Amino acid sequence: MIYEGLFKPLAALAFFLAGFLVLGTGYAHGKEAPSKCVVIDKGIHRLFLYRDGKAIGSYAVSIGIDSESPKRCRGDKSTPEGCYYVTCKRCKSRFYKFLGLSYPNRMDAWLGLRNGLISSREYLSIADAVSADGSPPAGTSLGSGIGIHGGGVYRNNGKYMVRDWTNGCIAVNNQDMDAIYSFCNVGDMVIILNSKHQFFDMMRPFGTNLTIDKTSGPGGKGQGYLSELEFVTVFGQVLLRLREGADYSRSIEILLFGDGVSRPPSYMVFDHNADGKLGYGDKQTGSLGTAKRKQDSYNRMLAELKNALRKGRFLACPEK
Repeated sequence: MIYEGLFKPLAALAFFLAGFLVLGTGYAHGKEAPSKCVVIDKGIHRLFLYRDGKAIGSYAVSIGIDSESPKRCRGDKSTPEGCYYVTCKRCKSRFYKFLGLSYPNRMDAWLGLRNGLISSREYLSIADAVSADGSPPAGTSLGSGIGIHGGGVYRNNGKYMVRDWTNGCIAVNNQDMDAIYSFCNVGDMVIILNSKHQFFDMMRPFGTNLTIDKTSGPGGKGQGYLSELEFVTVFGQVLLRLREGADYSRSIEILLFGDGVSRPPSYMVFDHNADGKLGYGDKQTGSLGTAKRKQDSYNRMLAELKNALRKGRFLACPEK
């Protein structure tokens, strides 16, 4: 499906109000959030072990030397952000024990293709490997070999102890690695996020890309991209849509389906510039609980979606 244009407010609103119809009556049926996952928050340097929605372990971590940026290419010394899976377990490695992760994933490959870092053939080889539950190819310019290992949160660089010393991996203290290693099995989901990011940037690495929209009409620039995420929240099942263009335009759409069966959605938001504030050109229908102001409902939903991401409460991880 290709949607023409980057959507000025009225056009975007028209799509927003009708968009849920394309989901079909089977929305979210048969999907459940994973019962077990690892969540790494780069923003607070913590790794959490979740089982049945409850944190059963929390550990300090060290990340890449470039601790702020998401990984984009080989040698950038950044830790990736997104949804990954444990691909291997090694009880002996350079830094104690090692859990290999499925970097690069589809989103990493898509961004690499978009930014001219890899070819279409390389993109397809990564996507095919992910679909087959295999390890992504290691020879592309996106890099490889990312994982969780021991070696310590702090490391002596020859002069003093430093944190964030890795080339992109996640490092923990060896005794903590024992617990993490025992908890994880090959195939377990690992979420790497950065809670310091603004909402759009925090969510962006986790979307499933659905369309590349060709622009048309006066003022159209570049291309527009649509991706979706599905969450289980305290309010019910939520569909989050993120749009962005090569001209740096962005928008957020949120549709709350409650039990996943009701039509139409009980709560909807269209934020045309993805700034988290309802203003001119934005739209909200319905409310959440006893919120007196529309902005209060929107704030509550944004906070709950962040919380759902931190707990790995996807209805379907984009990498499966």
